[in-house]
Amino acid sequence: MENTTQVKFFYLFGLQETFNNKSVYFTLSLITYLLIITVNLTLIITIIQEKGLHEPMYIFLCSLCVNGLYGTAGFYPKLLLDLQSDVQVISYGECLTQAYVIYTSVMCEMSTLTVMSYDRYVAICRPLLYHTIVTSLTVRKLLLFSWFYPLFTGLIVVSLTVRLPLCGSRIDKIFCDIPSILKHACLPTTINQILNKFILVVHVLHYGTPFGSLRVKKIHVK
Repeated sequence: MENTTQVKFFYLFGLQETFNNKSVYFTLSLITYLLIITVNLTLIITIIQEKGLHEPMYIFLCSLCVNGLYGTAGFYPKLLLDLQSDVQVISYGECLTQAYVIYTSVMCEMSTLTVMSYDRYVAICRPLLYHTIVTSLTVRKLLLFSWFYPLFTGLIVVSLTVRLPLCGSRIDKIFCDIPSILKHACLPTTINQILNKFILVVHVLHYGTPFGSLRVKKIHVK
């Protein structure tokens, strides 16, 4: 604990090999980011304005587009700034925020894609009972769950990370993530590692719940 310091900034070293072509990478990254924003916003606005698209599948697609904007907002703006800077530095708070946004965005995308697959499963396998099973209430519950679970678990992961004193400030990536921060922890990270693995397992296993509820509804219908 003698080398423990109050880390206020992290230094990102993932862009060291791009120094000779910064303008090229900046242009490509900017075009990619603008394209992502344009495509996602177009889909979101179209789905909202067209009443004929107010169906579960399109609502889930709209949620996926919102998550796409959310996730890229935590990555591209900082990347574009770093491509214009000689030193890539990020404050401790901003680093945690970026790690939280990227972490929850990935988890939310997995949740939303799983919900969409559930919707297609019902539509294909039980077409006559589709509107009985996938009601507006069910859609709201699935949307709430696909967002609440990642945001809540991400908050727990970040809270446990904040409690650890750090002994370093070097991150060999172009963005902040929880594992990179934990590498500099001056204390054992056993609890954090166990929690991360537990969340990952639960995140994968709990998606059997919608299909389980579908089987239950099948029994009641019969």
